[in-house]
Amino acid sequence: MNISDLITGGIGSSVTSGVARMLNIEESKAKWIVSAAVPLMIAALNYNAKNKNQASNIDNALSQHSGGLLGNLTGLLSAGPSEDGNKIIGHIFGSNAGFVTENLSQKSGLSSSQVSSVLSVLAPVVMGYLGQQKQSQSSSASDLLGSLLSGGASSSSGGGLLGNLIGSVLGGGKPAPSQADPMGALVNLAGDFFGNKGNSAKAGNVLDNLAGLFGR
Repeated sequence: MNISDLITGGIGSSVTSGVARMLNIEESKAKWIVSAAVPLMIAALNYNAKNKNQASNIDNALSQHSGGLLGNLTGLLSAGPSEDGNKIIGHIFGSNAGFVTENLSQKSGLSSSQVSSVLSVLAPVVMGYLGQQKQSQSSSASDLLGSLLSGGASSSSGGGLLGNLIGSVLGGGKPAPSQADPMGALVNLAGDFFGNKGNSAKAGNVLDNLAGLFGR
């Protein structure tokens, strides 16, 4: 199990095609926003799960998403944005939801309304996948998210992609973290994104690098 399965595997490919149809956009643009948004969602969930109170809420939420909807992705995507999806986004990003939407819009060239629709559709898919994995592994949300993040950070040639990536994300001044800690690298990357509310260029670089990393 790794994060790439959800982004570029069978589920990710179906979602990307569905997003392209839903918004009537090029599949390459749909792939970009899926590749940027999904890891950001999971990294934010992992960050939230480090808070004991939130960890319990995330555990409960994942238990309510068994993954059954993954068998009807076509129907989910055809239905478009949902109240449930919007609520999930609110829980994942909290007060940062607007910042996420704004920056994804700026970098993708999609309108804020289109980005909001994509996030609303992606959220139940992400939660369904995580819920399915949690059920099959009988693990806590925190352990599951850590495993998912750390499993998605290595390349086919060995070596951690994230370890090489972080050093250049924000342009100098930050040493790349150890490749032995890819999970920490992705969490730090999300932290860099949310920590740059006053600098859209730097936040945008994070999104570009997420999309480049997971959209290969």
